[in-house]
Amino acid sequence: MTLREVTPAHFPNLAVTFFADRSIIALTPATNDEPWAVDIAWAAARAVARSGRRVGLVDLSLERPALQGRARDVGEEGIVDAFVFGASLGHVAREQEQDLYFIPVGTAPTKPEEIWANPRWQRLARGFRQEGALLLLFVPPHALPRLAAELEGLVVLSPVGYLPDSPTFPGIGERLRRGTPLLAVVCNQPAPPRITPPPQPRRSLGVPRPRRRLVVRPPVAWAVSALGAATLLGVWLAGRGESRAPSGAAALPASSASPARVEGGAQEAAGADSLFYSVQVAAFNQPDQALAYATNVPPEANPATVSAVRLGRQGLWYRVIVGAFATAAGADSLLRALWSEGAVERPSGTILRTPHAYLIERQGSPQAAAERVEGLRRRGIAAYIVSAPEGAAQVLAGAFEAPDQAAAADSLLRLAGFRATLVQRMGIRR
Repeated sequence: MTLREVTPAHFPNLAVTFFADRSIIALTPATNDEPWAVDIAWAAARAVARSGRRVGLVDLSLERPALQGRARDVGEEGIVDAFVFGASLGHVAREQEQDLYFIPVGTAPTKPEEIWANPRWQRLARGFRQEGALLLLFVPPHALPRLAAELEGLVVLSPVGYLPDSPTFPGIGERLRRGTPLLAVVCNQPAPPRITPPPQPRRSLGVPRPRRRLVVRPPVAWAVSALGAATLLGVWLAGRGESRAPSGAAALPASSASPARVEGGAQEAAGADSLFYSVQVAAFNQPDQALAYATNVPPEANPATVSAVRLGRQGLWYRVIVGAFATAAGADSLLRALWSEGAVERPSGTILRTPHAYLIERQGSPQAAAERVEGLRRRGIAAYIVSAPEGAAQVLAGAFEAPDQAAAADSLLRLAGFRATLVQRMGIRR
């Protein structure tokens, strides 16, 4: 399971694409700080509604209502009255702003479990799905196993973070074991990375690099630009202009495509270090928009890639991902530097764990790899170079959180005549 941790400042902007192809999502507060979680739930619902999608936010904290204190308009009836006493949803749902409707608890239930387990959730979810709307449920952890709705995603709200195998909130773990996808953990401070020690500077591969203008940890890989309309897998930032990231910069959930076979791993090359962390600074549903944005990111963000990800009915999305680091701290240093420079507007940008990339080929020397990349560039295939043991170099394309997320990029590569292998991103510390 790929654990995506985001901060409360980032999550509302990211929620639009986190939830893009899903119709029923649960937000669960794994914390005693309920007001903190409530604020995040409302912010996420408003962000999705302001993107033009209708949202129904439902308070399922049946023993002690949680959300209505932040609502602009709350009636006396709510979800309990709809499920038990036959009140219409149109009557109990109160519009908060355009496209955002809130359904409170309403009458205090005698048996809360009968509301959570009500079979009407399935019909309600189908209706939202047919309309392209989002049903957003605020559910306490202990109620998750009892909830009859077939959730399409779960977001854990926990200031101190959450691990999927944590015994603290068993209801969350039980729901995850039943197959509900964990879309994100919203926390004040992401958990420290398990990969140690931090990366050290190493010798370059012999290809000139742009002059650095920000003080950030040096990435252990750098990119060479090449991007064709047929592939749109990556681009080296050759531009020198600066632009601000769009507020919609977002991380995308994994696609539903069949998983690709992954080769490599820790045993692939003795002495190699993982390059699992990067920063997503934007996401677009139009490839030309992604390319235009990527070419204006400062050279300090190298390596950069535009990775194609298929998102169900939403089609292809193009993620602008920068940097390649062995630790989350290295990626965080880059993101903060981009914020400070004004190249990326707060709170856009989020740290991702992107351990997978397509290996196009290995070369015996950095010079040969550079020549190969230039050839690929002329053919419209984007690539970047990562050093390998004994002076060799790997020619890679793309950066992905999970194997199934890379399926769209694989199809584009095959259309261009390449049969690349999905591997774990590895490099050498010098």
